[in-house]
Amino acid sequence: MPWTLHRHVLYWDKPRHFMPERFLPEHRDRIGRFQYLPFGAGPRVCIGATFALQEAVIALAVLMKRFRFDVLAGERPWPVQRLTTQPLNGIAMRVSARPV
Repeated sequence: MPWTLHRHVLYWDKPRHFMPERFLPEHRDRIGRFQYLPFGAGPRVCIGATFALQEAVIALAVLMKRFRFDVLAGERPWPVQRLTTQPLNGIAMRVSARPV
C-alpha cells in the first residue's frame, strides 16, 4: 500500500514530516525506484501519470502566483485514505489575493 510505503521509517528520514525538498534533483539518487509510488509501478502504472504531474505543476504555479494560502491557526489536518489521500473534514484556510 503506497500510503504505508510513503511513511515507512525504514525508507524515509522523518517520514511523517512534510519535506518537499526530499524530491529536489540533488536528492533523487537517495530515493529507490519503488520507494515512492504516486502513480503505482510496473505494468499497471497509471497511463496519465506524466500528464497529471505536468497539469498539477501548472495549476499550482498559477494559483500560487495569484493567491496566498494560509492555514488558520489551530488547524491540524489529518489525512485519510479514500480513492486519493485527502484531509479529513478539509482544511480551513484564508485565501488572499497577492498584489499585482
